[in-house]
This record gives sequence, structure tokens and C-alpha cells, in this order.
Amino acid sequence: MKLPKFIAKLRKRTPTREVKQFKLATRLFKKLFGLHVVKVILVLILLVLLSPIVIYLIYKPKVQEDISYGVTFSNRYATDLGLDWKEVYMAMLNELEVQNLRLVVYWDDVEKERDTYDFSDIMWQLDEAEKRDLNVILSIGRKVPRYPECFQPDWWVEMRNENYQDIELVEYIKVVIRTLEHYKSIKIWQVENEPFFKFGECDNPPIKRDLVLKEIQMAKSLDGRGILVQDSGEGGFWFPAYQAGDYLGISMYRIIWYDFWGAFFGNFIYFKYPLAHWTYKIKADLTLVPHENIIVTELQAEPWGPAINNALTQKEKDRSMSRHHFLDTISYAQKAGFKDYYFWGVEWWYWEKYVNGNPFFWDTAGAVFSEATN
Repeated sequence: MKLPKFIAKLRKRTPTREVKQFKLATRLFKKLFGLHVVKVILVLILLVLLSPIVIYLIYKPKVQEDISYGVTFSNRYATDLGLDWKEVYMAMLNELEVQNLRLVVYWDDVEKERDTYDFSDIMWQLDEAEKRDLNVILSIGRKVPRYPECFQPDWWVEMRNENYQDIELVEYIKVVIRTLEHYKSIKIWQVENEPFFKFGECDNPPIKRDLVLKEIQMAKSLDGRGILVQDSGEGGFWFPAYQAGDYLGISMYRIIWYDFWGAFFGNFIYFKYPLAHWTYKIKADLTLVPHENIIVTELQAEPWGPAINNALTQKEKDRSMSRHHFLDTISYAQKAGFKDYYFWGVEWWYWEKYVNGNPFFWDTAGAVFSEATN
């Protein structure tokens, strides 16, 4: 049965419940967005969303034309891999023709007994660098490259009195510089390694900022060469470290195996830093550190896994440093916009080629060094 025409027309003109609610909501939104405070909040939200794009456009890095490459070399780590460290060192100089080195002075080797010094290992390395007119960053102090990071002698730990320990450490810095200052190949002194970044077994006693500054002041008073202070490229604040010296050294890691100070209930995990290549340059600008004074002293070029590298399975090695990762890291670093890079892992490259029969990393790095010098 059809409804009378006038009733049908009436129903068309009478708003439904949904229409009434929609109109009410529209009026409320108009009133809400008409409020000044709401407009301000919306503008702020928009600025937050757009700020990364604006920052990138202003501070985006440019690939440097004459990038300089080098390596960090640790005689201790080469020995840990079961290698003759002198053979590795000479092959590095003669086969790879590395021009830039970061070398390490290990306190517990140099001063095994109090006030009795043996600089033979580092002097042998510096003598070879001197013959070839190479450039050396020399890392000195209690905390220096390679795990467990802190390499203090036993007699120093047994002192227990921190005031006496502080005096001995500053005196050690003085002796190192006085002993090695005649080497012209040393271009920069690195005093301590990531001293303001908590990493490594350095709690007995912990690293103290005031003491690090005393060490740096001692180094500056003895020699006019620049001082480099290292910080974590990924987790450090940069400016405090840079302010303490003349150059800032940073790490550049892509994939690590770490427990992040127990944050994952003591479990270690593989973790890829979610950082685009341009974030390092932007961080430099935002922290007021001149990018021309930044040296990437630890460019990851070896695996980071649950054991020393020569004990890892191929699957474990590939998780953090496969052939693809190696090439990708080099490209990533170039695009980051810095001029000086020191690879981390030359000892492992040697082990891969001459012990494991895999020449890829050694030979590829050699091609990089060759291209950079030509």
C-alpha cells in the first residue's frame, strides 16, 4: 500500500537522526577549530611533522671529493685472532698500502711493573710508519680501542686509593708523550677512547670526567699537536667530547650484537641502527661540532657477534658483516659527508684471507685505498 504523497514529501523534508547528529558534529568542529589555542596546537603539530624534512634540506651532507681512508690497528686483537701481529702489520702497510693509521698504546703492556716501561711494541709500529711517512693517530690512556676497553696494569688496580691512581694515570700520559713525541708520523694524540660513553669493563674504578680533562690538559701542555677525543657516533652527545679537545672522533656502526645495558633482560640481540646516512652530519650541526673537525675513527668493517670473529660461523658473520654489508657500509659512509674514515677490522680481513681462504674483504679494502691515493 502506497503512502499518500504529502506524507512521503514530509518524510523527505524531515531530517533523520543521523543527519541531525552530523550537523551537530559539524557545528561543534567549527567552534573547536575556531578557537585560537586549537589553531596554535595544529600549527605546532604541523611544524613537528615537517621539521625533519626542513632540517634535512638545510643540513643534508654532500659527498666529499677527496675522502681519506685509514685503519685502526690493534696488535692485541691480531694476537687474539691467533695471528702474528707483526706479519699482519707489515702486510697492511705493504699490500694494502695504508697511508693513515690509528695505533694503540696498551698501558698494561707498557708498564707491567710500576715505573718500569717497555715501549718496544708501539715503537716498532711507529718506526715502520716513520719509514713510509705515514700519518698516525696515537691512542693513549687507560681506555683504548678493543674490548674490554680498559687496559690498566694489575699493580694500578691493587692500589685501591683513587687519588694515587689518578696521579699515576696522569704521570703515565706524561711519560708516553715524552717518550714518543719525537715521532713526526704522529699527527694527533687521542687521549682515552670514548671516555664519556659508558661501554666496556671500566668500573674498577669508573672513568671520571675531571680526570680525563686533567689527562688532556697534560697532553696539551707537553706537545702542540692536536688532541682527539672519541665519542660514540650513535649514542654519544658529541659536544662535551669535542669541547675537551681539538678533534672529535666518532664510531659509525650499522649492525651490532648487544644487550643495551640489560634493557632486554640481559639478552643480547642483533640490532640495526635506524639511522640514515645523513643523520650524522645533521647531528654535527645540531650539536655545534664543525664537521670538518670530525674523524670517523671506527667505521664498522667486521662482524659483531657472540664470539671473537674467528670463532663465528659463516652464518653469524654474515648477520652483521656480509659482503653486501661491507660494500653498503662503504657507500653509506661516503654519503655521510665526512672526509676522514678509519676502517675497523683490518686484523679480521687478514684472518679471512690468509687463514680462512676468503680474500674478499682484504682485496676490496685494498682497492678502496688504491683508488683514494690515485
